[in-house]
Amino acid sequence: MKGDKKFWYRWIVNYSIGELLGIGAAASIGRILFVEFSGTALSQTPFLFFFILVLAGALEGIIIGYIQWRSLSRLVTIPFHPGSWTLVTMCAAIIGWLLVLPPSIVFISFLSSLKLIDNYYSLLYAAIAGFAFGGIIGFAQFFIIGTFYHKAYLWVIANALGWMLSFNIVYAALLLFSYTTYYIANVLVIITACALSGLAQGFITGQTLHFLMPLKK
Repeated sequence: MKGDKKFWYRWIVNYSIGELLGIGAAASIGRILFVEFSGTALSQTPFLFFFILVLAGALEGIIIGYIQWRSLSRLVTIPFHPGSWTLVTMCAAIIGWLLVLPPSIVFISFLSSLKLIDNYYSLLYAAIAGFAFGGIIGFAQFFIIGTFYHKAYLWVIANALGWMLSFNIVYAALLLFSYTTYYIANVLVIITACALSGLAQGFITGQTLHFLMPLKK
């Protein structure tokens, strides 16, 4: 199975689908809630913002975690149930949404408003945020994947690098919004960016598992 090229192609495509669905679900939840509660007292409190971050992180973590499990469960010989992997991924994604994304967005927006950084440096900060976000997810999954694979620390590195590239792709797409005012064009741009970010993550993690992390017997 590990040498099956079709399997690894499916791994990359599934990752892309998972990222597209995960970010899409998170963004949709945020937009619906902000529109629904816009102008109300609730929209002026931190509660709604906190709730959106937790729900968005949970949805993204569940979707990506489950899709990862479906692929990994076909590789390992030890019984591998979806509950623990999906739960760990969900919790890590929530932590990332709470601790990494808000400070990063505020920091980049603040410096940009003061014209202290340009797009080049904002991409650099987005990459750092992605590296931290992916590192959190990879570290949380490390304790489970280490029971199936040798050199499990490489999984942490692969996730950090994959999410770093993913954040840059999505952030670069968001920068394009300033050049177009068409809603459909913006939607197509972000869909393409999410799909490409998933492909990048799938490629990096897949290659790491395939070539660098021997499967335990």
